[in-house]
Amino acid sequence: MSVLLAHSGKQHSYHVAKALNDLGSLEKFVTSSYIGHNGLQRWLNDSNDQFWSRRFIRGLGGDKVEANWRFELKELFYSRLYGSGEKTQQAVYDRDVAFDTYLSKRMGKYAAEMYWGFQGSSLLSLESAKKHGKLTICEMATGHLPTAERILGEECELQPAWADSFDHLKFPGSYYQRLLVEPEVADQVVAASEFSRRTLIDSGLSKEKVKLLPLGFDSEQIHYNESRFERIDNRPLKLLYTGRVTQRKGIYYLLEALSQFSKDEVELDIIGFIHGSGKGFKKYASRVNLLPAVSQQQLFDRYSNYDALVLPTLFEGFGLVIIEAMAAGVPVITTEHSVGPELIDHGQNGFIVPVRDVESIVLAIQQLVELDEPSLMEMRRKARTSAMQYSWVAYQSRLGSLLKELGGKP
Repeated sequence: MSVLLAHSGKQHSYHVAKALNDLGSLEKFVTSSYIGHNGLQRWLNDSNDQFWSRRFIRGLGGDKVEANWRFELKELFYSRLYGSGEKTQQAVYDRDVAFDTYLSKRMGKYAAEMYWGFQGSSLLSLESAKKHGKLTICEMATGHLPTAERILGEECELQPAWADSFDHLKFPGSYYQRLLVEPEVADQVVAASEFSRRTLIDSGLSKEKVKLLPLGFDSEQIHYNESRFERIDNRPLKLLYTGRVTQRKGIYYLLEALSQFSKDEVELDIIGFIHGSGKGFKKYASRVNLLPAVSQQQLFDRYSNYDALVLPTLFEGFGLVIIEAMAAGVPVITTEHSVGPELIDHGQNGFIVPVRDVESIVLAIQQLVELDEPSLMEMRRKARTSAMQYSWVAYQSRLGSLLKELGGKP
């Protein structure tokens, strides 16, 4: 089954495109930005560029890609001028709609039997593809909006000091409707985790319509070396939280749990930046080490400095950082509102805790504090083994199986 893949941004769509191409199923990948020239790709890789090298993926050349940079120019300009504020976010919404409108009018140009679009930028294209007789797929980047509104809305009331740390909780009216309707219009919906799949089914979609396709990670970029791990004898347990400091990821509950340990028992490094005013964070600032955000590769290199990653998230479509940390041999404490339950065996390679449960986080940390060196090393090995089942190679195999299930033969 030939596939037309389209996404107005990046996310993981480059990897989906490459996997489809390697399976022999990609007719065309249409996106807003991509560097397709093979020579330029090689030059950027050789120069160790950290910006433009993120605008392509090795192994996917320009003959299978249509890049329309004009859709992203406004967003790029605003991000330089205003950072990640409201004007920049509005430019993202505008990009999605303009890209979708453009593609919907050109749908008849493509012979592919299947159209695969992404949440936020596919509504009109899904409708147009159906009119042209194509099987339509909508891939969700996160869980469904009604569940997010309920959970995060409750959290604003429970933890008002952190209310301004939430992002993507409110959308312009027409864009909001787009997010609601896309999964209903599509013939099939793809979710990256069982949690995301459950939010769609809870909203009324049939179980048969929502397919599970976990993402992959760059296994070649994350090196596992047991000799790099520092022994835990006579030192505090070293915990890591990475990403935006926001209550969406349950940071308050982690900080409350941490307050029940002395600095001699547990240290916490936060790598990222505070989202919102930081009012809720001030109480805990002296107890943690707040470090600036780093590049992805720098983060990979730092994983070996830590004994565990803690992500007590309230709403996570997938949680790629969970798999990346585990691939580096770092056990993870996270919630069932992520991909965690699909690869964490509680107490063996990490811990699954209920959302909003400080005492469960405390118990998980305490179990790590009490581990001896051989037991922690065994937990590290098991974390690595579980994570390696989610490489992009494994993703390609799962994608091939899904295409066959949908009636195609890659």
